[in-house]
Amino acid sequence: MLYMGSTISLLLVRGFPSFLGGRILNSIALWVDFTLIFSLLSFHYGASPAMLGLAAALYGLPGLLLGPLLGALADRKSPALIMLLSAFARFVTSFGLALSHNEIVFIVWIFAKGLSNLGTMPAEQVLMRRLLSNEQVVSAVAVMSIIDQCTKIFAPLIGAGFSFALSSRGGFALTAVLAILSAGCAINVARVVGWGDAGERSRKFYPDFVLIRRVLSQRPQLAWPLALVLTFSMILGLYDSIVVVLLRDHGLPDSAFGTIVSCTALGAIGCALMLRNVLARVSESKSMIIFLAGFSASVAAAGGLALSLSRLNLGLLCLLWGINGFCYAGGVMAYSISLQKEAPPDTLGVVSASARSLQLTALVLGPIAGSWVAQSFGLETTFVGAGGLGLAMAAYAAFKHPHGARIAARSTPRQN
Repeated sequence: MLYMGSTISLLLVRGFPSFLGGRILNSIALWVDFTLIFSLLSFHYGASPAMLGLAAALYGLPGLLLGPLLGALADRKSPALIMLLSAFARFVTSFGLALSHNEIVFIVWIFAKGLSNLGTMPAEQVLMRRLLSNEQVVSAVAVMSIIDQCTKIFAPLIGAGFSFALSSRGGFALTAVLAILSAGCAINVARVVGWGDAGERSRKFYPDFVLIRRVLSQRPQLAWPLALVLTFSMILGLYDSIVVVLLRDHGLPDSAFGTIVSCTALGAIGCALMLRNVLARVSESKSMIIFLAGFSASVAAAGGLALSLSRLNLGLLCLLWGINGFCYAGGVMAYSISLQKEAPPDTLGVVSASARSLQLTALVLGPIAGSWVAQSFGLETTFVGAGGLGLAMAAYAAFKHPHGARIAARSTPRQN
């Protein structure tokens, strides 16, 4: 009842229902695109691990190069304008992907799709700070995570339905429609926050890593979560683009990929439902160490099973990816809460986008490194190595720098 009450109170905040509606539409589109892109590459084009790694890298590269620019624009101008432009770009790129009929053109449109997605994150971060109080942020992050993960369950099924009805690329027609609806939500949000200057302005329109360094040195309760979320991104980048190849090589059907994606979502929903109770007892940074250990262990276990079995059991993989989703979502949500609480309000867009550039660096380089390891040493070894690296980093964080977590626990105000 308490959780439901906090959700209802959020819906009474002026502008938040439209913001949340846009978030839901964008989340559905993101997961339909993601599932279709990598399923088509693997099962339709028969892409190699190297090509899948290249596609994943190109999908994240635009955010690495241009994300901070749009983050600064979100600080200086209405973030609703950024959301509107992003919606229009997603509409165009959905048609580009749907009409591509060879692998190279499809890869080019994947890069364009990554470019169209990059304005959403910094705009949403700035909007949350403007629309909500610190007390409401924890509830909002949990609610949005549940929504994101519900779409993660149902979006692949929706995409599959459209694909069955309209051909293998039919799901991209759905994401084009969702982009139009998202543009309408952005217009409604703009009625609250406006299209003009934000009042508080960041000074730079490029990745301001000097600013990031200064902010992190002054705010250790933000520095520690950032370091841990970068580790999450690094581990994810190493294995994520080759999951479909592992499934294919172990005799599982093409529907298996969408199934385990849905299982990660179920785990993440469970984590979001208990997030408030977790953070009432453990600081964001300390909880992230625990979540990193669980996330890494699930990846290593999947690799270990693949090494020992000629055919993987889908039920067991679903269990592992449920744990994977629980732990990954917990780490990301704890980081998002720290960012909202601790980043300077007047530069939240550029700080969040510059930090996101660091994450994307790991997500861009990770697939390249992961595909190289997979081709040189085997797919299974890549999973074991990625998980082992994450476990080592979690142990280092827990035992080498325990004071960082205690600083965060003392410094971070608790919300009731």
